Amino acid sequence: MQLYFYGISGAGRPGGTGLATFTIPAAGIVFRARFKGNQDECEYAALLALLEFVEINPPLFKYRTVEIYGDSFIVVHQVNEKMLCGKALEPYRNMALLYKRKFDYSLSWIPKNENPAQREAQRV
Repeated sequence: MQLYFYGISGAGRPGGTGLATFTIPAAGIVFRARFKGNQDECEYAALLALLEFVEINPPLFKYRTVEIYGDSFIVVHQVNEKMLCGKALEPYRNMALLYKRKFDYSLSWIPKNENPAQREAQRV
């Protein structure tokens, strides 16, 4: 099952509040939440919200391959351990890695214009 995450910081947004979004098109699920943080933190917040959703809804994902996609080069490559992670983002990355021990998922980068979660964020 393909899942998508997207985060945008509050810089330049009304009220200065960022947004963490994920979508699961095959299940018709869209999630949006305000999040205060920089761009990388908002992107990690979106991924972590998605991973928590997967964890607390096992029947939805039983017998399915969980394929997660996001347009955050930094988040995808840090979680896949292809890029060094600084101290500020380390707690977020470590939490994503902890979920990998709980259940199997793949994490891949896609261009922003191919990310359905980004389109959902634009509707707000």
